[in-house]
Amino acid sequence: MLKKETEFREMCFSCCRPKKACFCNDLTPFSTHSRFVLLMHPKEAKLAHVGTGRLSKAALKNSEIIVGENFDQNERVQAYLESSEYYPMMLYPGENAVDISKENLPKEKCEGRTPVIFILDGTWPCAKSMFRDSRTLHTLPRISFSHNRESRYTIRHQPAKFCLSTIESIHLVIENLERSGWENVGPKKDCLLRALDKLVEFQIKCSQDPSLQRYKRKRGTFKKPSERVASKRWDYRKICYEDRHYQNQKDHQ
Repeated sequence: MLKKETEFREMCFSCCRPKKACFCNDLTPFSTHSRFVLLMHPKEAKLAHVGTGRLSKAALKNSEIIVGENFDQNERVQAYLESSEYYPMMLYPGENAVDISKENLPKEKCEGRTPVIFILDGTWPCAKSMFRDSRTLHTLPRISFSHNRESRYTIRHQPAKFCLSTIESIHLVIENLERSGWENVGPKKDCLLRALDKLVEFQIKCSQDPSLQRYKRKRGTFKKPSERVASKRWDYRKICYEDRHYQNQKDHQ
């Protein structure tokens, strides 16, 4: 008996999604003065069909993705940290982070260097372990932002209201850097949110399609954030890494 031939889906090489679920046409790539470096967890790289990191990369001309868990020995990351051409910063909330929503970053800090903004791309627990283990990233100036938005990435459950997806975070960073004169992108950046909305709309439609039983078995039926039961683990587990929460660099959870 002849086996049924395997059907191969045509893929987009930009976002690594099937062409029928590709949203790159909704993106108009734009340039930024700052360079965005997405440090992507290997699990996120494997789940590229639902992630927003690759969509961000497709939109940002001055960006790249580096996959890994501990970046202390990563040659590409260390080259950024050691080069006199760049001014590296870490987007990560914390006690010592500068809130760029409230405080302008002085341009003279760069001293003619190109700003490089490292962003951890993964689930919040994965991002926490990535930052914890990558000790060389701890020495970088940290930036964060404050906001009153709720994540539009409703197909993923966020541990707290302040948590946003990678693509939303990049949009907010650019918006705040424009206010302080570091960027001048204008409405071009809004394609990031439009692509995210298309992604969410597509995933919800798939979850509600009775013919896609395989999708439902894997992802489940979509529930609105208000209908979900919040995980109690976040009542006692810290969302973000801070040295003082740990002893001997071990994460006691």
